Amino acid sequence: MAEAAFATEALQMSLDAEVTDRSALEAVVTSACEGLGVSASGSSLRSRIEALYSRAREKMREVLHTGVKKALAVVSSQYVGIDMLAVCEGYVLPDDETEAQEEVQRLEDAGRPGRCLGRLLRR
Repeated sequence: MAEAAFATEALQMSLDAEVTDRSALEAVVTSACEGLGVSASGSSLRSRIEALYSRAREKMREVLHTGVKKALAVVSSQYVGIDMLAVCEGYVLPDDETEAQEEVQRLEDAGRPGRCLGRLLRR
C-alpha cells in the first residue's frame, strides 16, 4: 500500500511539474507574440509558435532589406557613375558561359541567398 501511495505522489509531482512548465512556455510565447504583433488569442500553442516563427522571419527579411538599401545608398554616394537602376535589376551573370555556370553553381552551393550575401559582405 505504501508503494502505491509513493508512486501516486511521484506521478502527481511529475504532472505538476509538466503543468508548470507548460504554463511558463505559454506565457513566454504569449509575450513574444505580443512583442511582435502576432495575434495569440484562441489559438493552440503550436499554431502560435508557428505564427511567431513566420513573423520573426518576416521581420528578419525586412531588416535585411533595409540594410541592403542603406548599403546601396552608401555605395551610390561614394562611387560616381554607378548605375543604380542596373544594380536594382538583380543579379547579373558573367557573359562567359563557363564563368556563368560556375557562378550559378556557387550560388546553389551556398544554399541560401542570405548566406551568400553574408560571404560577399565579409570580403
